[in-house]
Amino acid sequence: MELLWSVLTDLLTPQGGWSVRLVLRIVLSSLLLLGYVIVLARTFGSRTFASFTSFDFLVNVAAGSLVASAILGNSIVESALSLLVLVLAQWGISAWGARSEAVQETFDNSPVVLVENGQVREGALRRSRVARATLHQTMRDAGVTELPDVKFAVLESGGTISIVKA
Repeated sequence: MELLWSVLTDLLTPQGGWSVRLVLRIVLSSLLLLGYVIVLARTFGSRTFASFTSFDFLVNVAAGSLVASAILGNSIVESALSLLVLVLAQWGISAWGARSEAVQETFDNSPVVLVENGQVREGALRRSRVARATLHQTMRDAGVTELPDVKFAVLESGGTISIVKA
């Protein structure tokens, strides 16, 4: 029991121990970064921290990691600059992709038709790695219980499945 308590204490104690300075640094850096992320999102648009595509998702994961590093590290300047570069790159690629089909195809997943006129496209399900159970759950969410009632089921570029009723 003593070993368990010792390990738990180690897990809950920051390196170097607790101090008012440490808590104040974490609180202030968290609040500064929250404000910074809000400014970035308002400046560069709602897509900045949304997950429309797998590329947007990866940007969000990287941004989260940078924010965590800034909060827990000694300086927020490097992480804030890195976050700005990441947001600018995401903004530039999404703006470029809106004007160029080649860029859009490079960074965005194309929609995949999983069901057409009540017929499941088995090959599309396999290539997209979508389980039939997931497809049926999405159909139920859309208020459809039978495949013949589905005109289209489309795996969208953001990973959601859209159901168009027949």
